Amino acid sequence: MLEIADVFIMDVGGQIDHRDTKHCVCIAASQNKFFVINTQHRAMYDDFLIMAKDYDFLKGQDRFVCCSAIYKIPTNKIIKKVGKLKYADMLKLIEKIQKSVILDNTEKSAIIPELSEWQMDNS
Repeated sequence: MLEIADVFIMDVGGQIDHRDTKHCVCIAASQNKFFVINTQHRAMYDDFLIMAKDYDFLKGQDRFVCCSAIYKIPTNKIIKKVGKLKYADMLKLIEKIQKSVILDNTEKSAIIPELSEWQMDNS
């Protein structure tokens, strides 16, 4: 079962950055919506830094959540769950989503209610 803030290694079949697998963070569990986690910072991706000191699954290297594209990935593409983003990081990520001028407004409005409910349930 998916939960918001869960981080997975997922089989993306070369469709994202020509890679077979990517770390992905769940941003809308009921809709199978994810952001991908990248190894390099790219300003055009409206990245969000997550620190290696906070997450064992980052294996000692800071990473960047790509906030410029929302991916719908079927749950059968999950290889394994590797962690969960901390509440404070999720709050910053939610704020970034709400203020984004890059993300499609229709996509944002589809996920914001679920993120708001998650925020209320976890505060």
